[in-house]
Amino acid sequence: MKENPAEIARAKRDLIAKRLILWSILPFALAYLVADSLELLPAAISVRIRNEHRNRVTPEYIGQGLDPDLVLGVAIGDTRFRLNHGNGHAIVTRPVTGVRDWLIPAHFTYQGTNFTVVALDPFAMLYATEARTISLPNTLIYDNGAPELANKCLEQLTWRTADGADRLISLPCKSVTTP
Repeated sequence: MKENPAEIARAKRDLIAKRLILWSILPFALAYLVADSLELLPAAISVRIRNEHRNRVTPEYIGQGLDPDLVLGVAIGDTRFRLNHGNGHAIVTRPVTGVRDWLIPAHFTYQGTNFTVVALDPFAMLYATEARTISLPNTLIYDNGAPELANKCLEQLTWRTADGADRLISLPCKSVTTP
């Protein structure tokens, strides 16, 4: 079967048009990339600047003296803390795994800085799944609702007060019964 000369001419014309368009766009694209890499383009049309802003991770705690381990906190003794090196405050995040009698200190020294325990993370007692007794320090100012999330088998919660007395909160161990 013979090919139609008009179709062959149209196919050649379409191919030439596609190549012409691609080759004419290429210099503009290269000029754009060079101008962007030389920082000659305004921020509104610069891909480099948009990528830098999108990929930049600058948590608010950097440069403010907070501990960078925001997930678990620094383990000191039986307790993990989130530390603020700027003002010497520590927030209790959770106990170290396996602690049954959890005694949270009021003060401690870490890397040459003295810290005072001032708050509980809202989920601190939720992660104390194996603890049966918890003793809170007298320097604690904010409990952030953490005692409400204590595990069901917490037998005793003691809050040491500033005058040296212990405020004892006894919680019955709720056993789970299955029918």
